[in-house]
Amino acid sequence: MEIFERIEDRGYPTDYLLSRVRSRRVLYKNFIAGESPVEIWRHLLKEYRWIYIQMNGALRNIFRRFFIYFELRTIFICLRYKKGEYEKIEELLRFSLLSDDIKELLMGDSDIMTAIGGVEGAFLSISDRFGGLKEIFMKDGFRGFEQELTDVYFENTIDSKLHHAIKDFFTYVIDSRNIIAVYKHIRWQMHDYPSFINGGSVKEARLRRIFERQDISGITTLVQKLTGIITDAGNIENSLLKRTTRFLRETARDPLCIGVILDHLWRCHMETIEAELIH
Repeated sequence: MEIFERIEDRGYPTDYLLSRVRSRRVLYKNFIAGESPVEIWRHLLKEYRWIYIQMNGALRNIFRRFFIYFELRTIFICLRYKKGEYEKIEELLRFSLLSDDIKELLMGDSDIMTAIGGVEGAFLSISDRFGGLKEIFMKDGFRGFEQELTDVYFENTIDSKLHHAIKDFFTYVIDSRNIIAVYKHIRWQMHDYPSFINGGSVKEARLRRIFERQDISGITTLVQKLTGIITDAGNIENSLLKRTTRFLRETARDPLCIGVILDHLWRCHMETIEAELIH
C-alpha cells in the first residue's frame, strides 16, 4: 500500500513554481479567517496539494518527507472521527495527498483496528521501524499510537538522504519536540523520563540532566542559546517556533532556492496554527 496518491508530473520548471509561490504569499491568510479547526486544516491541505501538483518530479522527491509529515495529522484527525463523523472525514480528505487506499481505510466501513493496521502497512513500505503500531494502539490508545508513529517518522526521516534545507528543518522540529517534552514532564511532575527523538542538535544527555535536576531555568537557558530570544517558562514553545521561522526566512533569501517554497509552506502552517488558536 502506498502512502501518497500518484499524481502526474506536469514537468513545470522550478522557476515557474518559485514565481507562483512568491505571488501567493499574501493570499493564504485571507482564506482561513473565521473557519472551524477542521476547515482551517482543510485549507492548508488544499494549498499544499496545489503546490505539490505544480512541482516537477525532482522537487517532489525533495519535499516528499515534508508533505508526509503534515499528512500525519490528517491521518490522526480522521482516525479519531472514524467513530461516525464520516462527512468530516470525507471533506478533510478531499484535498489530501494520501493515496486512495489509505483514504478508503479512513472513510470506509472498516473498524478502527483495520484502519490502524492499514496505516501501519503503508508506513512499513518506508521502513521496518514502523512495525508494531497496532500493538502500541491496543496498549496506549490514540495518544500512544500518534506519538509512536510521529517519533519513528522523525527518526527514519532524519536518517534518510535529504536536501540540506529539509534536513535542517527536521532537526529544528526534533529539537523543539524534545525540549518541550522535558518542560512538560517537569511542569506536570511526571516521574518517567520523556521519550526523546533521535536526530536533533541538542544531545539527549543534556536533556536528561535537565530533567533529572528538574531544572526549568536550564530549559530557558538552552532555548535562549538556541534562539537568541530572552525566554521565560511560558514562552518556550513560541520561541522555538520563531527559531524555525527565522531559519526558513533566511533560506528564502535566495530567490532561486527551494527555501522560497519551504518558507511559504511553513508560513501557511503557522497561519493555520494562529487561526486555530483564535477559533
